[in-house]
Amino acid sequence: MSKKPPEDDRDGILTKLMSLGRGRSALPPTTELAAEPTYVPPSRQTKKTFTAWMDKEALTQLKRLSEHKRVSQQKLIAEAFNLLFEKHGLPPIAT
Repeated sequence: MSKKPPEDDRDGILTKLMSLGRGRSALPPTTELAAEPTYVPPSRQTKKTFTAWMDKEALTQLKRLSEHKRVSQQKLIAEAFNLLFEKHGLPPIAT
């Protein structure tokens, strides 16, 4: 039957693993990484991310339509937004 190593040995093993980049970091998370500006392509500088939950079948259909029309899914979604805006009397501004 194997024995658990003494607490001192486990700490030593954890320290070795952390020095190899494994295990939890002994250092608290820093905000320096978040403070550095990240590159944003010019085409996305005025854009914001939008996430929505859809049925799997709807997403499959969007993908097929995109392939059939040879248009990006992004353009099809913008078209759908513009149709929605027009329906409710708003200007079509999605790109």
